[in-house]
Amino acid sequence: MRCIPGPGELCQRTNIQRWRLDRQWCEFVPEINAGGSVFIGGNLCPIQIHVGRRADIYVAFEIGPTIYFLNDSNALIIYDSNNLMQYRFNVPLTDSIALSLFSGVIGEAIAEVKLYVAYVVDGEFQLDAQPINFTVNPATSITPLSVLPEQDTVVPSSRAEIKIHFDRALDASSVDDNTLSVFGRWSGVLSGALSLGEDKRSLRFLPDRDLFAGEQVFVTMAAGELSAIDGSEFPGGYSWSYWVESATAPMAFEKIGVVSTRSPGSQTQIQTYGAYAGDLNQDGWSDFIVPNELSNDLRVFLNDGAGGYGNFSIIPIEGAVKPSPNEGADFDGDGDIDFAVGSAWGHHVHVFLGDGSGALSQTQNLFVGERVRGVCLADFENDGDPDIIATSYIGNLVALFTNDGAGNFSDAVTFDAGDGEWSCASADMNADGLTDITIGTRNSNELIVLLSNGDGSFTESGRIPAAGDPWMLAARDVDRDGSVDIVAVNANSISLTVSMGMGNGELATPVSYSLAVDGVGFPLAVDLGDLDGDGDLDAVTSDFRTQLFLIYENQGDGTFLRLPNQLTAIGAASCAILHDRDNDGDLDITGIVEVADELILFRH
Repeated sequence: MRCIPGPGELCQRTNIQRWRLDRQWCEFVPEINAGGSVFIGGNLCPIQIHVGRRADIYVAFEIGPTIYFLNDSNALIIYDSNNLMQYRFNVPLTDSIALSLFSGVIGEAIAEVKLYVAYVVDGEFQLDAQPINFTVNPATSITPLSVLPEQDTVVPSSRAEIKIHFDRALDASSVDDNTLSVFGRWSGVLSGALSLGEDKRSLRFLPDRDLFAGEQVFVTMAAGELSAIDGSEFPGGYSWSYWVESATAPMAFEKIGVVSTRSPGSQTQIQTYGAYAGDLNQDGWSDFIVPNELSNDLRVFLNDGAGGYGNFSIIPIEGAVKPSPNEGADFDGDGDIDFAVGSAWGHHVHVFLGDGSGALSQTQNLFVGERVRGVCLADFENDGDPDIIATSYIGNLVALFTNDGAGNFSDAVTFDAGDGEWSCASADMNADGLTDITIGTRNSNELIVLLSNGDGSFTESGRIPAAGDPWMLAARDVDRDGSVDIVAVNANSISLTVSMGMGNGELATPVSYSLAVDGVGFPLAVDLGDLDGDGDLDAVTSDFRTQLFLIYENQGDGTFLRLPNQLTAIGAASCAILHDRDNDGDLDITGIVEVADELILFRH
């Protein structure tokens, strides 16, 4: 046994007690592409007893007489025995860890490179017995190396700089205002100054306004927008999201008001079900849209500038049959929030364009199939604009509608993803910079992950029993390990389930939490947000039968504790929105009551 020159000295300087030589790579491609950088792809297989632990990984490369290491930013640096800490990066160990390694300036073909990988658990190195030999060929495309803020992290600044670092120098003439788009889930389109970094390998975006406290922020870069000075191009899109910090506050909420969604003096039920809290008139306050199933319309409440809602406008939905699932985005690229809502008992997704003043105009009815139960928005074909995914329960299908950039959507491309497709959630499930889809089915009771191929098509990466009938899904990193997890409410099984993401598109077996109160319940919705400002995402569920909004506090590791301060509705609690309604820096809760047709305002 011998230690290579770099790791050998590392072995001594870190007081490693022993080396293990029984590790091996599961998969490796010995011939790889390079250019401004080199990437080595493979799967690291840790010892089984270490699976589930976090470990420091060291990666060393021997090129001729020189030893290189990777630092925690995946940057290749020459080995320096006096500064060992810069070489390690910390990851959770799973059965198979997908690695994209060795990002450093090479720029030419290399006949032979030797790769060594080790990780440290409990002060002991686990080392590959033999180096892996490979050759390097010139690369032809630009590759992102790292982003800031990092995926699904919480940042303390509402104007945090956004940065994406690439493997080679970019051509400045290919960078313009359309290269990067940023959207706050509630605050809408974020404008700012985009510039090329001094090293010409980074794009920097400085926002020109504040985002809303506690909201999720989506960053998207379209395919084909960039070129490098070596002539290579950026063939695929790239997207990620992060969260804005909310103020630290106790988990205490005060009911400060009830707002009727019915017309003044009316006693006729309209069955308000669903909500969106975007800033429709760009005044810096969270407005409110609610679909109504019996009146087949939208009602728009503009924030009064103090966190309250008064008068509302009514927008009929042509062709709607009990509209409910919904989401907002900028469909036509004009900087205003637009809106899509599906007919839960009909066949269509209805598209509305906003005018920036709070008004919405219906432009399309997109045919999905009978009973549209899920609507998700994201750039699924990587051309820089949001597309629509919708599910049809009776049609037993998933439908994709692609956007032409002007807010006009194509006819559906449909595919089967299980038995009784109901709920959906969009997020990057395998950390490749592409937005994937998770589908919840209510006949086969499954969670199915569909990985994006970058062109509007998907490949199933796995399916697991859902431990219930997933009525609604949320895709977020709840255990803060860098991988997206799936949180679901299950109506008939009266449960909240959490399925941890493995980082490769697969999900772990769900952990279940009972939502029953005295054995009763029918939960319809879950939303996530950092209610107490401690940096992790808490959950609020809404129950039609118990008339309760239940608060579940995240314990920091993705486990949840039900709090005693449950919030009560008079009528059916159908969904809750977590947003900073009064702009005081912490998250408030707005509950929707389906039977009484009310908004309940809970102040933090």
